[in-house]
Amino acid sequence: MKFLALLLALFFCIDTPVFAKAKGSAPLRANEIWLKKELEKIGFSKSFISEAMETYEAESFDKTLTLNLLGFLRPAGQHMNLVTDQAVSEATKYIKGNKRAFTYAQKKYRVPPEVIASLIWIETRHGQDVGSFHTLSVYLHLLQADLNKNKTALTRLALVKNKEEQAYTPSELRKLMTERTRKKAKWAREQLIALASARKQKHFDIKTLRGSYAGAFGLPQFIPSSYLAYAKAKKPKAVPNLMKSSDAILSVAYYLSKHGWRNNKFSAKIAALMKYNNSRDYADSILAIAKRVTPTRKLSSVD
Repeated sequence: MKFLALLLALFFCIDTPVFAKAKGSAPLRANEIWLKKELEKIGFSKSFISEAMETYEAESFDKTLTLNLLGFLRPAGQHMNLVTDQAVSEATKYIKGNKRAFTYAQKKYRVPPEVIASLIWIETRHGQDVGSFHTLSVYLHLLQADLNKNKTALTRLALVKNKEEQAYTPSELRKLMTERTRKKAKWAREQLIALASARKQKHFDIKTLRGSYAGAFGLPQFIPSSYLAYAKAKKPKAVPNLMKSSDAILSVAYYLSKHGWRNNKFSAKIAALMKYNNSRDYADSILAIAKRVTPTRKLSSVD
């Protein structure tokens, strides 16, 4: 995620508040009074709200909203830049270093180790860069995306960038931004509910959890709802820890299996990977790396 974050930072001129000011846009601002009232309105417990407000990192608000809401304006095709000799070498090493976990995952869910190793490499370089954004704060930020002042500021930023790209007419872009901010705020609400559930059911530490600017965490970069539905622990009855390779490997295998992965059907592989990240470029990059990884014994072909 560091590579993509760097590209996005460069794309949005690194310092988003300065960029907004230079173009005459209203600044993006967190509204903590509104936020607390909204959490109460949704129905979160007092303890959850207390933890949320005590640990809220408002300083990352503008960067989080800009990266999440305007990312669609960046050039496509970035993932294929990650298909390198290093990626192939590191994926091969990762399989050898976690042979038991990969063998167990393949036997249970029939997803090849080289695919899982390549996916985790694309996501976090096998844990070298899991992200530094406070996960709870990311969703609290995004919950405010649809507030009028923020929606207006984001739309103005989008219009400025679109003057260079000319991908949309101004009216098309305004309509699109209205829809994007609404959907992102709704999605953030859903993920906060999932995060609260993980906190309650699995004693999940939301105060210290950190990950990407998009709200994903752990080696495989799961969002909260995916964690609840697909995270698996190697040890029976244990709470899944996505910072552990054994749990991350098993969880990715289970996720892809549940989303229709088939070793003998290329279209099913693409569809499963695009459920993980809705990008054909993303799916192609993983399969391109996996195809070059030296297969282990009993490994199915990814051709």
